[in-house]
Amino acid sequence: MKMVAISRILDEADIIEAFVRHTATFVGHHIILDNGSTDGTIEILRSLAAEGISLTVYQNLSVSFSEQAFMTFMFKEAVREYGADWVACLDGDEFIDDRHLSGGLNEYLNAIQDKPPCIRLPWVHYHYARTDDANESVVPRRIVRRTKPVADFKVIVNADLINRDIVIDNGGHGIFIDGKRIHETPILDSVRLAHYSERSPFQTVVKFTRGWIKAKAAGYEVTSQNISWHYKGPFEALRDKPADLLRSEWFMNYKNESPDLVVDPIDYRGGDLRYTPNIDTAMLAVRSLAGYMEALGERHGALVDTFPDVREFVEQGNRKHTKLI
Repeated sequence: MKMVAISRILDEADIIEAFVRHTATFVGHHIILDNGSTDGTIEILRSLAAEGISLTVYQNLSVSFSEQAFMTFMFKEAVREYGADWVACLDGDEFIDDRHLSGGLNEYLNAIQDKPPCIRLPWVHYHYARTDDANESVVPRRIVRRTKPVADFKVIVNADLINRDIVIDNGGHGIFIDGKRIHETPILDSVRLAHYSERSPFQTVVKFTRGWIKAKAAGYEVTSQNISWHYKGPFEALRDKPADLLRSEWFMNYKNESPDLVVDPIDYRGGDLRYTPNIDTAMLAVRSLAGYMEALGERHGALVDTFPDVREFVEQGNRKHTKLI
């Protein structure tokens, strides 16, 4: 049995090495699609590949939202090029946690006789806190507090579906076969995906700012589907009253100190890091947002230069004015 992981990433320099090293203990190969990282992520991936970790890295400089097509592309690559029996859909901040499954995930998958279309793994969100060890560079060792498992899942997909009309849904949260979402698939409660989506206040700001702008850059068809809608409120709060967040003692220090959080560190298997630099999260946030703004500006300029109708549309907008007072 061979499992291959597929992942879309963007500016994950603080976590990518730990993620790849940990995931490599479960999978025979890892396919990664980078969406235009500018924070040193690619350099870390090059070093990991040179070390001998089995990686394929693609890059797509998308400034808008286009997940389904690329997740599906990577699924097909995993099966056709790397002989996957199962394909695990993981983001760069998600770590497989199979501590509570006797024999582990790989043994479980190997023993399945009647393979379902996919298996769902519950998400568990881990959050930074003031009490984290700031000197620990391995994120799953530093961040050890989690919420209860949520009613959301990521999927491990049966490679036998390669000859069907299959689409991997946004974020790897599900699959479509012949245009229909597949709902009734097993949930493997004894394996979880530890999700380190909030690793510092500044990283969180980058996440919701870029997430909402990427959705808006894709146009009404995407925003009308409520894709990335959970980023809208935090983005508007930052836009309209930035001090309410960035000078808030609660947001900067106490946000994730709910008494409901459980101390439950995962069994991180990736070993020590070799290529991850000391991270200044504030400067990393500036670097990430500056890189994305530059890419967005370049894409806009390319559209204006390439299509006369677009240039005329933009210039018409530039000439408009409204009396406010």
